[in-house]
Amino acid sequence: MKTHDLTLGFLTLGAQAAPMEVLDAAAAAGFGAAGLRVSGRNPGDSWPSVDPASQDLERLREHAGALGVRISSISGYYISPATEAQHLLRNVEAATRVGAPLIMQGCFEPDLARVARLLAGYARAAADAGVRIAIEFMPMSALKSMPDTLDVIERSGAADNVGLLIDALHLARSGARPSDVAALAPGRVPIAQLCDAAARRPDSLSLFDEAMQGRMYLGDGGLDLAGLVRALPPGTELELETPVIADAALAPAEKARRAAAKAQAFFARLG
Repeated sequence: MKTHDLTLGFLTLGAQAAPMEVLDAAAAAGFGAAGLRVSGRNPGDSWPSVDPASQDLERLREHAGALGVRISSISGYYISPATEAQHLLRNVEAATRVGAPLIMQGCFEPDLARVARLLAGYARAAADAGVRIAIEFMPMSALKSMPDTLDVIERSGAADNVGLLIDALHLARSGARPSDVAALAPGRVPIAQLCDAAARRPDSLSLFDEAMQGRMYLGDGGLDLAGLVRALPPGTELELETPVIADAALAPAEKARRAAAKAQAFFARLG
């Protein structure tokens, strides 16, 4: 597995990493693709260097092309009590404008019947635009597990265009195993986010805090990453999401290089 075959996730550079910064760091470290956050998590939140009313999204697309870095996905507004259908359509618009084929979607709306209703229209609009949606289950979100997420997708009737985002840390903390991933139907997992972490969550960290502060480079922790990588369907995009708190002060390009080097060592051991 070469670095060029991997995707740099924006969170590797920090929770507020600006999209242009992510693209530059990905190119500097040799990644072939990058996943970008292009808006705040909820309507009204600002986001660094992206004004959707301007040509900022088009400039991201142009800059990525000039660097030779593919924009693999975007993250936009969560599905939450503050989110309406119009906000989700803005995610689709943003993906189309930057040329991303995938939207990575979080959900913090506890009314799962509303989630299914919103998802139905959202998925149709995304499909019409040639964009797919991958929902990320997180134990601290409204969709806490893989079964929760699959159930909502089925209830929405949108399974043809909505899959799962498998995050190595969230998978482990939800109580699932790589064998559960291997049992999924083909085509369910367009993307996986890889990181390492302690085998068990430290008592001093909440689930949210661990997701932001407890992630490690590949091979530095106790998660069954080898099992997960082997369980993923062929062709699953592999994105590194390794915001290592000890390296928070490093320059973005150096963070990306360290993530890449650790990933290369991990895949070399994996064989």
